[in-house]
Amino acid sequence: MNFQKSYVLTAVFLVFFACNAAAQEEENDTVQLHFIKSNDVHLTVEDPRMKLGNGKVHSGDKNILNHMDAALTVGTTGVGIDLAMPVGNTFRVRAGYAFMPSFKHTMNFGLSIAESDPMYDAEGNRIETKFEKLSRLFEEVTGRHVGTSVDMIGRPVYGNLKFLIDIFPFRNKKWFFTAGFYYGSENVAKAYNRQEDIAALYSVDMYNRMYEKVMAAYDDPWNPFNDVLLFEHNGIPIYIPTDMADMMHQYMTSYGRMGIHLGDYFLEPDEDCMVRATVKTKAFKPYLGFGFGNATPKGDKKYGFMLEAGVMFWGGTPRVDCYGTDLVKMNVKGKVGDYVKFFEALKGFPVINLRISRRLF
Repeated sequence: MNFQKSYVLTAVFLVFFACNAAAQEEENDTVQLHFIKSNDVHLTVEDPRMKLGNGKVHSGDKNILNHMDAALTVGTTGVGIDLAMPVGNTFRVRAGYAFMPSFKHTMNFGLSIAESDPMYDAEGNRIETKFEKLSRLFEEVTGRHVGTSVDMIGRPVYGNLKFLIDIFPFRNKKWFFTAGFYYGSENVAKAYNRQEDIAALYSVDMYNRMYEKVMAAYDDPWNPFNDVLLFEHNGIPIYIPTDMADMMHQYMTSYGRMGIHLGDYFLEPDEDCMVRATVKTKAFKPYLGFGFGNATPKGDKKYGFMLEAGVMFWGGTPRVDCYGTDLVKMNVKGKVGDYVKFFEALKGFPVINLRISRRLF
């Protein structure tokens, strides 16, 4: 009887254990099935951009440095290339280089002596100027003719690296504002005489050297006979004849040196018989501007077009350097003065550029 009771208890226990295990297995299957169903629902309703369990969006879809375009620019800064990438949906960075191709502009300036020299009298009749008289005298002495004018060639010489940040504040991403800087050569433009005029400037240089010799000889207290040394040949000094020297001294004392009369500044040829000037600015040039056009192309778009306008600030008044003298600070007159006044008023350089871009990735 006890055995039967034990058997019954054992059977009941086994049945209970089996039922409990089956129930547990059914519960596990239910949970697993629930998990699968839950996961299915999760995958259906979740934003497909979700990559991580903490709900963060992949940075590539935030439009941060995930596109790049290369562009050709043409405008007042010259011809250039640049690369651009977006930083979010509001900003874009651009970096590149632009240079102005060489082109020339010819300017004509008259040669003169240190004093003003009118060419017409009160009645409007043409008179021989002092410069022409000196030129004729110099030609009689040396056989060299001195021309009355010099053609100067002006050309731009600037090139700049650039780093710019475009800001797109509006939804359509068309209008934008730009801030940044250009950095490049301090030289903006150069002017120099034509090769054809070197002969005339050489004659001017010869006259001025003769002027110095004559004045030095007549001012020397140890030279009572005012002997003007022309040159030495095999150690033998050759002097200008006294009558000729007296006449040259009279004319030269009355008229002065030859050169280009620029008001308060008198420009003479340098040791190479050239006349040169350079317009200089700061190397670092801040920039502010605005524009209209496509942002960095993405998706199926490959090409973009953009027009921008702004000001490249030169960091103050440009310097017009002529052999160490800033002509901006001088009272320069005539055609040269007009050019100097133009650069003096130009504190910043106007920028108008067309940008044609192609997406790289």
